[in-house]
Amino acid sequence: MVLVLGEADWRAIFPRAPTSVVEAFVGGAALLAVAGITMSRTRLAYALANVAHECDGYALPALTENIHYCAESVARTWPTRFPDAAAVRKAYGTGYGWQQKAIDEVYGERMGNGRGTNDGSRYIGRGGPQLTGREEYWEVGQRCGLDLVNRPELAAQPRFQPAILAAFWSWKGLNAQADAGNFHGCVEKWKGRRIGIADREARIAGRDTMLSRLMNLAALMPVLEPIRPAPTIPAALAPRRCSI
Repeated sequence: MVLVLGEADWRAIFPRAPTSVVEAFVGGAALLAVAGITMSRTRLAYALANVAHECDGYALPALTENIHYCAESVARTWPTRFPDAAAVRKAYGTGYGWQQKAIDEVYGERMGNGRGTNDGSRYIGRGGPQLTGREEYWEVGQRCGLDLVNRPELAAQPRFQPAILAAFWSWKGLNAQADAGNFHGCVEKWKGRRIGIADREARIAGRDTMLSRLMNLAALMPVLEPIRPAPTIPAALAPRRCSI
């Protein structure tokens, strides 16, 4: 059985999302079904709770990560690199574009990004899953038929959000985590570690519960299993780096 959501349903789930995003999901139902996301309430809840955390329910401006940090924020975000804001200013100064230099260096040679390139700031978080890094852009783009490596801005366009989410979900193999009731494991595979786990848990079953939004919409679907601790993910299952 496939859960079919109408415009009013998507609006109830993501009340602050632009109309263009809502319309895209109404028209992109087949993409979510093929990925298995709408085959059970559990899968749908896991997917949408994580998206709600990543891009604030598609309310993030331009669906693109804002890298205009202050020095204090950079130090808080990467404390192992920068003991304080003064260290950030010493490394990158305070002139125009210093944030881009910082992001390029921090994310250099990680997530498929090249050393000494602007890959870090080019492949910043975009779209519902907040794709980050050249590897994610390449992997998801291959699966949804979009050239995200050469045109990363496509990942933030509203009309492509169902395709982006479906491709990301399929690439990460998240149906297995949802079917096992392993929300923590889903988060770990989503971002490689439990980043923002408290907010994600709150999104699915706490102050801003995705479950209550889906209850009436998915009355015939299986009941969500309790959240279980995530097992250790074998190294063999870790995402591979792209070869480009």
